[in-house]
This record gives sequence, structure tokens and C-alpha cells, in this order.
Amino acid sequence: MNVGVTVRLDQPITAAAEGARRAEDLGFSTVWLADHYFHRDVSAALALMMASTERVRLGTAVMSPFLRHPTLLASLAATLREIGPDRFVLGLGTGGYEFAGEMGISMRRPLQITRETVQIARELGRGTAHVTGETFSADGSALRWTPQDGPLYLAARGPKMLELAGAISDGVITHGISAGHIDFVKDKVAGGGAGRAGSAAICLMLDVEINDDRTEALRALAPRCVTMAGGSYADELIGIYGLDADEVRALRATVRSGDRTAAATQVTDSMAEAFGLAGSAEQVAAGLHALFEAGVDEVIVSVGGSTPDQTAHQLTALSEALSS
Repeated sequence: MNVGVTVRLDQPITAAAEGARRAEDLGFSTVWLADHYFHRDVSAALALMMASTERVRLGTAVMSPFLRHPTLLASLAATLREIGPDRFVLGLGTGGYEFAGEMGISMRRPLQITRETVQIARELGRGTAHVTGETFSADGSALRWTPQDGPLYLAARGPKMLELAGAISDGVITHGISAGHIDFVKDKVAGGGAGRAGSAAICLMLDVEINDDRTEALRALAPRCVTMAGGSYADELIGIYGLDADEVRALRATVRSGDRTAAATQVTDSMAEAFGLAGSAEQVAAGLHALFEAGVDEVIVSVGGSTPDQTAHQLTALSEALSS
């Protein structure tokens, strides 16, 4: 099974390297970082992690062209592949409502911006870019050294972005683990990729909370699913996720009010179970096996724990359960 894990940059950056080494030693296939704009810098962390590991792949889940120009994204990917050849996955996504709220960034035309970003990153990774876009351009641009090309994944949730990912990416990173949602994603990605050679990998990103007391595990998981369940996404997905529309609308209203503490209390068990797995390590491992049986190609798990030691304990328990 192709199981990757996330490392959070809410600790000193040296801890990121330690986390990557731990994941490698435990047998996980990939370590992923989110480019959170007010946490430690992801590019510095990735370089440190790449130099500190030998086999594990590193990936971004995800980086946004609203924060870094596509030429910089291409340069970063090529630089990391110079440190660790064949070990970097560039995961891209335009981002969510937080950008507009906290940074005043207009979120107009995400599909077009994604197309331009991918085209620039692809062309620079293979030589000279000749792109003149509506938002981003790189016409006659080239990196000052011979880069190594590599895989490019797109974050996608709505049907149009899923179709675009199927058409132009090597993989799609999405959320939602119900059987109905997995089928929906597979259908949209396949439709977008009709006629192209190869297909985009289906990669699910989910939160995990390990506790032998499943009730306690679900209680700890729920607050981590606030954005997934109560964020901004197409209403048609509510039913596909298997959620109650009235409960989602009420949660969304609270999220937009800014009261995340209150919002966490509105996350129902069904919401948590739509986006994560909770229970003993063996129960979580069984849930991951079921996702692969449903046709998922990769998973990215973010394990719980309120301290680094607790997170490491959960990660070790999951690794042991997966290998047993």
C-alpha cells in the first residue's frame, strides 16, 4: 500500500527533518508538507528533510500559485530533485477561502490559473517555457541549469477541478472517504483524462485519530474536520459525502463567523467519518485497506496527538498495524 504521512511545521524546523526520518524508518512511502503561509517556510523544511532522508519521497500538499509564482514553484521542484533525485512530488492547489479572508487575495478564475501554473511548471521542468497567460506568463523562460522533471499532483474537490486534474496532472489530492465520493472522484478524473496516455493517480488525504476507545477517538477527530465539513465547496458534494445538508449549512455559518471553538462542537460523528478514520490502530489500518480496495492509489494520513510524542506514538502504532 502506498501510504504517506504529513509532517506539520508547527514545531521547530529541525523537528521536520526528524519527522521525515521517523516516517522513512517506519516504512511510509511519502512525507507531505502543507505550505501554510504563517507557519515555518515549507521550502526550507523540504530541503532539510530531503538532505536528512535517503529513500522516502517528499511532496507538497499543497503549494499555491497565489503565494509563489509558477516559475518559483518549478525552480523549487527542480532544486529538491537535485538534492534527492526522483524523490519529490510537486502538489499544487489554488487554496481556499482563508486566502481572501486573511490576505486579501482575490480567488478569481482558479481553473484558468491552475492550467497556466501547470503549463509553466511542466515546460520549465523540461526546458524552456513559452506561456503567455491571463494571470501568469513565462515566455522564453528557462531555469539556469538542466532540471529533472517529476510528478505533479493537483488538489481538487469540485467536479471541474477534478476533471482538469484528470486531464493535465499525474495525480489528484482530494478529501472524502465515503464509497460514493471515491466513485465520484474516479468518474470525474477518468472523464477529464479520456484520450490521454496514462491516468492520474487518486490520492486521498485524511485525518486519523488512534485510540482503543473509538468514542474518544471520534471526539478527538471531530475538531480536525471543521474545515473539510464546513468549508466552501459545491453543495452537490454534501450528498456525495453522505452528509446532512442542514447540519452542513449550520456548521458553515459558524465557521464563517470565525468561532472555530463553537464550530468544532457542531461536527457530527458522520462528518468526522466522512473525512477521517478513528479507532484502534487495527481499525484504522483496516479502514485504509478498504480505501485501496475501493480503487484509491495513494493515501496521505495526518495522525493526531496533542504533543509531538503523542503523534509519534500514533504513527508508530499505525505502522505496526499496517505491517502485521
